[in-house]
Amino acid sequence: MYSNLPKGPPRSSYKEFTPSIYFSYQQGLKSFQQGYLGITSNTSIVGFLHLNFPSNDPLYIKHIKLSFSGAEYIRLHDTGPQFLNYGTNSICNVSVDLWKSDNNDYQKISNLVLPFEVPLPNDIPSSLSLYKDRGRIEYNLRAIISRKPNLRNFQGSTKIIQCAYTVDRYSLPPSIPDPIKWENDKLRKGVGHEITLNNKVFGPRYPIVVRVKLTFYDARVSLEDIVISLKEYIVVTPKSEVKKKRKNIGKKIVSGKQIPISKETRYNECVTDIKFTIPDDCLCTFNWSEESFHIGITHKVKIKVNFGLFSKHNIKLEIPIKLTNMLTEEEESCLVAELVHQQEISRYLESETLRPRYDSPPPSYEPNLFTNQSSLPSYSPNNNVDSRA
Repeated sequence: MYSNLPKGPPRSSYKEFTPSIYFSYQQGLKSFQQGYLGITSNTSIVGFLHLNFPSNDPLYIKHIKLSFSGAEYIRLHDTGPQFLNYGTNSICNVSVDLWKSDNNDYQKISNLVLPFEVPLPNDIPSSLSLYKDRGRIEYNLRAIISRKPNLRNFQGSTKIIQCAYTVDRYSLPPSIPDPIKWENDKLRKGVGHEITLNNKVFGPRYPIVVRVKLTFYDARVSLEDIVISLKEYIVVTPKSEVKKKRKNIGKKIVSGKQIPISKETRYNECVTDIKFTIPDDCLCTFNWSEESFHIGITHKVKIKVNFGLFSKHNIKLEIPIKLTNMLTEEEESCLVAELVHQQEISRYLESETLRPRYDSPPPSYEPNLFTNQSSLPSYSPNNNVDSRA
């Protein structure tokens, strides 16, 4: 029966569910979010709540409230082989009245479709779940229904429909590159180098690019390989405990034999660009750079230029970077279309205020319903997470 319902969250996302009461998305949307959290200012959660009951067995209700909440859960310590003790920090709790009876008494409901829109602020973290459930940031959408109790059927005065909801933050690709450069061109070192990282912020559509230029002052030195690694560091600080984890997200290795050596100058030189594409070159699932109450997720790029196992010329560099969830080209096109439309509407309204009467319709527009978004009430995490390697 559920497969025939309007498109909405999958059955597996419901924590409390009945086929008679369920959520659905607006037509054309793939989630409840409208707008892009972290980019657009007016993000919201939109959709429908459906109530379908047989006419001979209706539901008697007098109030429906919609709630959107989020919390950070941190595992404090293991208290047994199967029992975990968690600390909880509330991130947001937004509630709106969705429906009320006219006379504050119970009304008979068989079929009811209620549209909803919950405006949400822009400063909450993305949903996440850490390794071995050490911590998570989780959001839920709830419909809280005040109904007439039915003691014969063991039904209380409140019915709750709840589904888990994934919040994603977005960012635009960097508009101005902010490259990082390391240089050492002293002759006595045997090998001079100029190594450049193209930026400090990366994500889909903005790969990590490392340019390595080497000058061989000592002709006996040969390049073995260049290794670019992307590392993720997770720090969880529940109370006095500090738990850390590091994992290798991905690695690019370029053999020295693949890099041509130029002999046109006084000293042999080589120049090569190494590109690491996110997420295509990632070897495992990773998290975006994030910091909440007690969870910190940071990333580093590590660069190794190897001339031999114990060579004194080996170069090791590392730098903290940020990984963000950037818009796809399709999503960016939708965003641009929406912004252009909003500007057209604003210009139209401004011009109409100068006229004694309206003699032309506003610009026509077919809404661009975004595929992924959200945001929430502001919160102030304690910025005491140790993100060091």
